Amino acid sequence: MDIKHIDGDLLAKMFKQAAYTLNQNRALVDSLNVFPVPDGDTGTNMSLTMNAAITEIDKTPTDHAGNVAKAMSKGSLMGARGNSGVILSQIFRGFSKGCHEKAQLTSVDLAMAIRESSDTAYKAVMKPVEGTILTVIRKTGELAVEYTELEMPIHELLAVLISRAEETLETTPDYLPVLKQAGVVDAGGKGLVLILRGFMDAVLGVESHYAIEESKVGHAQTQISAEDINFTYCTEFILKTRIEDVTYLRNNVEKMGDSMVFVQDEDLVKVHVHTNNPGVALEEALKFGDLMTIKIENMRQQHSSIVDAKETEAILSPAVGTQPEKTVEEAVLEEKTEVPASNIAEPLATHGIVSIAMGEGLARILKDLGVNVIIEGGQTMNPSTEDIVKAIEACNAENVFVLPNNSNIILAANQAKDILSDKNVFVLPTKTVPQGIAALIQFNAERTAEVNFENMKAAIETVKTLQVTFSVRDTVFNGMDIAKDDILGVADGTIIEVGKDVEQVTLKALEQLIDENSEIVTLYYGENLTAEMAQALADHLTEKYNHIDVDVQEGGQPLYYYIASVE
Repeated sequence: MDIKHIDGDLLAKMFKQAAYTLNQNRALVDSLNVFPVPDGDTGTNMSLTMNAAITEIDKTPTDHAGNVAKAMSKGSLMGARGNSGVILSQIFRGFSKGCHEKAQLTSVDLAMAIRESSDTAYKAVMKPVEGTILTVIRKTGELAVEYTELEMPIHELLAVLISRAEETLETTPDYLPVLKQAGVVDAGGKGLVLILRGFMDAVLGVESHYAIEESKVGHAQTQISAEDINFTYCTEFILKTRIEDVTYLRNNVEKMGDSMVFVQDEDLVKVHVHTNNPGVALEEALKFGDLMTIKIENMRQQHSSIVDAKETEAILSPAVGTQPEKTVEEAVLEEKTEVPASNIAEPLATHGIVSIAMGEGLARILKDLGVNVIIEGGQTMNPSTEDIVKAIEACNAENVFVLPNNSNIILAANQAKDILSDKNVFVLPTKTVPQGIAALIQFNAERTAEVNFENMKAAIETVKTLQVTFSVRDTVFNGMDIAKDDILGVADGTIIEVGKDVEQVTLKALEQLIDENSEIVTLYYGENLTAEMAQALADHLTEKYNHIDVDVQEGGQPLYYYIASVE
């Protein structure tokens, strides 16, 4: 099979097959995260970013490769989650630049587009770190340039580039000692290799099962009547739970409808059911843990839309080439959700604040400190660029401060800032909620936005953060042997204490953070702890450090038993 050109239809298949390959292996990619804490979500973030891009491709005619690439860039830009997702969106943005105005791609075009992917991704990251996905795309792009003189079959070029990407991936531990110590390769780099393999599969004629099923479903919908739909709402959700036996939940949800699919994988449960009472199903699920994602669709309405679209397809399809080309940013701005009329009528406030947080207690504290819009998210649930864009718009303010409160959300926040070039957006590099709280305390509405930004940034450095969680796998870190389910004390991104008891690990870790200059310790206890347990820990600290004021607050955060600040 000697395919010499990639048209729009094949390019769309390549992206879809890449998304499928990544989705199938995202748990593997997640497992490569160096830290054994339960927020290792590189594979998940890359998959969600790609899925958002595929949704955009599905809206786009596939008769022009450049337009397909542009749709991929736009979708991934808005759907980017986490650092890995943002970097991946920039890789696709560069790829789109390389495909600009090309209806078909030769092997030379493909090679140049991959090199452009590398250049764009590196420019987007202020401090590129070698030994990551950036190294893999750079080395792959450098080799691609060597194949820009003579056209060759597409699959031969991809074979060479995949080989280079895999070789580079294996060397990532040589760049980053922390990878070598953990005995893993870079997670983002592995995700990129999977994407390239998906490209190759599509070129060789492989199509994922889900793509075939989607087309069959679309056709079948035109053959049935709305009266054949017994249950109106297609309800899907993913539940995170620490409870091993969820048979009771399965039995209860199964009684609510039909088409039941119930899959449990360790602490995650995915449920699909057709029901007339989706709210009741969600209430049942909440008894067992936290809902991570929810999707509810009205199948009667969906059926009508599909049938109507099928009947009017020829009339409504726009003529190709009748609209001028738009940049990715212009296209994104066109798609922004409109502000409700009630907001438009209100005058712009001088300042607005957006903050990311998980847990009702933490959200309440942030609201009390002046945050206008809370985005629910954080560990394992990073908000997308689009989520942050919408929150900034909802502030309806001239100057908007964004508190990511997580190192894995800062890039997405900055990407949202770049998209909203007509707004004055200040992204504070807060990596933890305590850093966000310290910044908020320094905010003064009477000061200018620029002065507030500098004061808030300075406040971030005055607080130490401890996060107490559990290990998701056996590993070795900084000479410490860590077993699955061990309790971990993580101080400002570094594991400093390991043990079997939550209180003991917390106390020993805090001993390493408290010094003669420390004045206040605040304990935010998580959803699985009680106020009495937190107060007992606070009493231990007060007894040992009589110069320290200890405050206890309900955080309600999942995954982390305690989040503590030392100031």
